[in-house]
Amino acid sequence: MTFNNSKILITGGFGALGYNLIQYLLENYNCDIHVIDNFSAGHVNFSDKVTFSYIDIANTEKVNSFFLTYKPNFIFHLAAHFANQNSVDHPISDVNTNVIGVVNLFETQKNNSELKKIIFASSSCVYGNSEIMTEDLNVSPYDTPYAINKYVGELYCKYYSEIHKVPVVSARIFNSFGPGEMPGNYRNVIPNFILKALNNDIINITGTGNETRDFTYVLDTVYLLSKMATSSFKNAEVFNGGTGTKLKILDLAQKIVKLTNSKSEIVITKPRDWDHVKDRCSNIQKSKQLLGYTPSHDFEEGLTKTINWIKEKLKQ
Repeated sequence: MTFNNSKILITGGFGALGYNLIQYLLENYNCDIHVIDNFSAGHVNFSDKVTFSYIDIANTEKVNSFFLTYKPNFIFHLAAHFANQNSVDHPISDVNTNVIGVVNLFETQKNNSELKKIIFASSSCVYGNSEIMTEDLNVSPYDTPYAINKYVGELYCKYYSEIHKVPVVSARIFNSFGPGEMPGNYRNVIPNFILKALNNDIINITGTGNETRDFTYVLDTVYLLSKMATSSFKNAEVFNGGTGTKLKILDLAQKIVKLTNSKSEIVITKPRDWDHVKDRCSNIQKSKQLLGYTPSHDFEEGLTKTINWIKEKLKQ
């Protein structure tokens, strides 16, 4: 399969992942891109090759109305109520977006004969504190509503694939970062650390600082999603999207301080009540073997590009 001459829908297309996915598609394919978004992660303007509709994926009536006339070939379902702390603070909103929104989307696609694939963006948080993070592991996440509902989304992928023959695959994304994401409440650790460093403010690390995460440059995540979309897999298969390399949060903060020439002090503070994950690192053997996925971006180079992007945005 190819994206050329295809109609591609991206839900949540104005988030960081959508921002980079759209750029990738525009640069490499002749395709029609339509974004639906509710601006929860910001508003990014693209070229006139991208069509936009303001729709909240949790609004059943508006979602149904939109798909009465629009029949996409590919859907990248990136819209989400992001992320863990946000879901702890607003569990009902998390259910609305991350569960009701998924069902809304799949219900409209049951009879779409033009649909080739839905790519569902799940999360590595479904693994909880598992020592081995492989796709065949039996998981039962409960640390946060976000983890619970992302796994529920995967289960709905299996249901609609099995019962309604909707072609779909799921990507468990590990700490994607890069240009396109501004710092802010409920955003990722990297842009928030960068903002603190640029302002020479204290960088607070919750926990011990020895916790590890698998930070994946966003273009590697985009590459995985595109490989999943054009592959032959369509029966709710799950693929990890990480690097297979882990980094301590303290080391991350120190790298950011160094790269920004910051005078920020790094302070260790008490862990958040819900955060029990000490180490998180992907096993990407399945993605490598079945999709040919190989993350190729150097972490420090990606971090530098992210810092420079945020610097430019802060000047605007």
